[in-house]
Amino acid sequence: MSVYARSLCEMRNADGRRCASLTQICANLLARTLRFQFPSHPCSRSGLQYASPHFPDRNVAFRNGLSLYRRTLKPDLSTKPHVVATVTQPADLLYFFNGGTSKADVLEFRLDTLHAEIHDAFVTVVDSEYPILATARRAAEGGSLKLGDKARIALYEQFLPEVDIVDTEISSLRSDSFSSFPDLVTSHKAQLLGSFHDFEGYPGIETLKDKVSEAYDLGAKVAKIAVILEEMSDLFAVVDLVEHHRSEGRLISAMGMGPLGKLSRLVLARAGSCLNYGYLQSPNAPGQWPADDLAELIKEV
Repeated sequence: MSVYARSLCEMRNADGRRCASLTQICANLLARTLRFQFPSHPCSRSGLQYASPHFPDRNVAFRNGLSLYRRTLKPDLSTKPHVVATVTQPADLLYFFNGGTSKADVLEFRLDTLHAEIHDAFVTVVDSEYPILATARRAAEGGSLKLGDKARIALYEQFLPEVDIVDTEISSLRSDSFSSFPDLVTSHKAQLLGSFHDFEGYPGIETLKDKVSEAYDLGAKVAKIAVILEEMSDLFAVVDLVEHHRSEGRLISAMGMGPLGKLSRLVLARAGSCLNYGYLQSPNAPGQWPADDLAELIKEV
């Protein structure tokens, strides 16, 4: 084997792990070459500047190099319960910038909570070796900013070329503003997740059945429900709902918040919930596990 070929095979990522595929090797090589030759070259696409004010060396190299690798990271959500780590704050972006890793299968970037650092969030997405879920949550269902529909859709459009899953609310999909959103997501070969949240209580199993069915009817490939769970009987009803849809071949993500939040995330993952949420460094919902702990615990159950 030549020295050049051996250097390619031994090429490693920022966290020290060996590159997993030829595509990734080429992407890393291209990124490093471009970084060396054009250390300050900015690039724009869809109106978004890729030169970062806080991470000045993250530039066109990552857009043109690592983005090539990103397109290979389409997760098959039907194969196992996937763990999602939520990226919600500037400290999370710095964690990955400094070589941090996660045991999660997917990273969720909350575009509403990262709005002030949206350039750095984008660069972190392009640089990521993980499948990406993008969420711009409406304020009524836990969003941190009162972003209008047009502003949220604009955020999604900026990130769609680089992400694998998009989460928006069932109530948004029902609106005129989002009428063409499922087609937009599909055109970028991403999966649409339609979500429902109740941070006040448990709305009843019939309401949850209706919400899940509506998500599929509106074009979502994955239906997600997150509600307060205080009674074991309510948890068992949600387990039955998850098992029913999985037996029919549909993808569903379900989790509890509040007193039974942590228990529910293990039980529902075992029942077939395809996306199971934990936090990277700081929780953003009651009843969350740290994502790394959740990943280890799900393996045990």
